[in-house]
Amino acid sequence: MNQTGETTMAIKGIDHWVIVAGDLQRTLRFYEGLGFTIAWEKRPGRPDMATIRINDAQKINVHGPDAPARPGYLGARRPTVGGADFCLEWGGTVDEILALLQKNGIKPEAGPGPRTCARGTSTSVYFRDPDDNLVEFTVYG
Repeated sequence: MNQTGETTMAIKGIDHWVIVAGDLQRTLRFYEGLGFTIAWEKRPGRPDMATIRINDAQKINVHGPDAPARPGYLGARRPTVGGADFCLEWGGTVDEILALLQKNGIKPEAGPGPRTCARGTSTSVYFRDPDDNLVEFTVYG
């Protein structure tokens, strides 16, 4: 509780979320081409899991299409390839985003253009990953 007796939100941020890949290696190569680090987490008693590292404190877990059929699966009830839509804040310029996408043969789906994001108005570029997830890179300022 805060000083006025109201309950305060204890959430500090997003730790991770999960996407489902139709072809795990293809998806990992795609994100690696965009500059993300791919890591394999060792999970005692469970299969290793691929992760796309955003930074030291945030990641995207990547489940292969067979993950829901595995014993002990703990995830979405109806995981869907291509069912994700997420936005990542870019630390550089919009021109850098466009150059990176062009270098990787990725055609923007929308943008650059103004969008309302978590901290207010930003400039965003949207594109699709190989599984048809919608990915947004946004730049503030």
